[in-house]
Amino acid sequence: MTTAAHVQATAQPAGRASAPRLGIAMIAVAAFLLELAVSGRYGYVRDELYFLAAGKHLAFGYVDQPALTPLIARISADLTGNSLVGLRIVPALGLAALVVMTAAMSRLLGAGRTGQLLAAFAAASCAEFVGAMHELTTTVPDFLFWALTLLLVTRLLITQDPRWWIAIGACAGLATEAKWNIVFLVGALGVGFLVTDARRLLRSRYVAFACVLAMALAVPDLVWQAAHGWPNFAVFHALQSEAWHNRVTYWPAQFLFTGIALTPIWVSGLVWTLRNPQGRRFRPIAIACGLAIVLQFVLGGKPYYPGGVYTFLFAAGAVPAERWLRAKAGRIKGAVIAMVISTAGALVVALPLLPAAALHTVPLQKINYDLAESIAWPKQVALVAREYHALPPSLRQHTTVITANYGEAGAIDRYGAQYGLRQVYSGANNFWLWGPPPASATAAIAVGVDPALLRREFTSVRLVAVFHNGIGVDDDEQGARIYLATGLRTPWSRAWTAFRDYS
Repeated sequence: MTTAAHVQATAQPAGRASAPRLGIAMIAVAAFLLELAVSGRYGYVRDELYFLAAGKHLAFGYVDQPALTPLIARISADLTGNSLVGLRIVPALGLAALVVMTAAMSRLLGAGRTGQLLAAFAAASCAEFVGAMHELTTTVPDFLFWALTLLLVTRLLITQDPRWWIAIGACAGLATEAKWNIVFLVGALGVGFLVTDARRLLRSRYVAFACVLAMALAVPDLVWQAAHGWPNFAVFHALQSEAWHNRVTYWPAQFLFTGIALTPIWVSGLVWTLRNPQGRRFRPIAIACGLAIVLQFVLGGKPYYPGGVYTFLFAAGAVPAERWLRAKAGRIKGAVIAMVISTAGALVVALPLLPAAALHTVPLQKINYDLAESIAWPKQVALVAREYHALPPSLRQHTTVITANYGEAGAIDRYGAQYGLRQVYSGANNFWLWGPPPASATAAIAVGVDPALLRREFTSVRLVAVFHNGIGVDDDEQGARIYLATGLRTPWSRAWTAFRDYS
């Protein structure tokens, strides 16, 4: 036997359990069906409306994210008749994929059949995953690419075959077309390899090939950003205004978002991988997972940014958890009861299970912001249309519609045609690049726009309506003011710069 073959043979865990494929498949399918069953409740979240609009303007990049998510939105809309449920098929499939990849990692780490089922159920019931995979945002492909990267690195450490670096590089490169967040995981993995004896795997030409491949796949967005003056930096700067709030809520969120009953599993997975002899070969990944979590806290990132690492930590935690459950009769039953109770609570927060009106008295949107941000968009568009069509015909033909944020603009872009509205404009993110309004539009129905800005750019500004969702739910659009602004002072070619808001 050659040296390389001997290393690979000895690297394989002895007596690796077979995969309970039927059980894992049932959990994955159940997760998919649950997501799909509630996908039509409430409505689009504001980011989905934005990505639908962006999908009509396909490009290699956008102000606030790379190209992949708008492309998915465009394909989903085209294939499913532009329906809400159709848009959410891909995220629902994403949750099923997280379940399968988490179970696969647990098997590679040495979990038996019970442990693999535990890992699969942990992924399927994790509130962070369930909530994120309910809607099509950049988090969907981001979590999937993080999980796939961790799975591929696990394979690399088991086989000691440096050719796995090529697949890892391809995965990381594709991930940059969804969200640049993958850079933090890749950097943390680099540290994990450097500080352990796995550093020998870095001494391979395949690492260089992987880096070149990843950079090549990242080039389209980089070129687009450079050509447009690097607007992403302005977005990052705006996000930093929330840094301290994010830090205050960060650590409680790590426990609440994953689930109270699931927290001991991922914590034990981190400890087991760092300290247990069986798990020590995977220390580079454990170090990377811990570092990614801490790094986002230090940087003031949103609590869900490192969420993809929990796929590996659930998988690792399933190994000691399985042994603990089997050590004493009754533990499995108790654990199942605890996880079911925890899952029930998580689902109520992560998914729109309650009637939308219940959010008035049970403000779950304080925990899951998107719940309240997915209601009453058509009603708001109808209100805008009412004010637009109430204008005298002579004024209406010279009136455009502008909005303060991309959710409002996306809603009008999605529903406006059925209410007789023409193209909407906004200064928010990529909508600003799709402007300005036509030169003939010397008046505007302005939704949520700062009246001080309107008065600088128009000679007359009048409040014409205030939006209420009708069910008393507190969200960002409740109380939004709608103005009629007339008498544009300067041509839009000059005035449009004042409306730009990259955030």
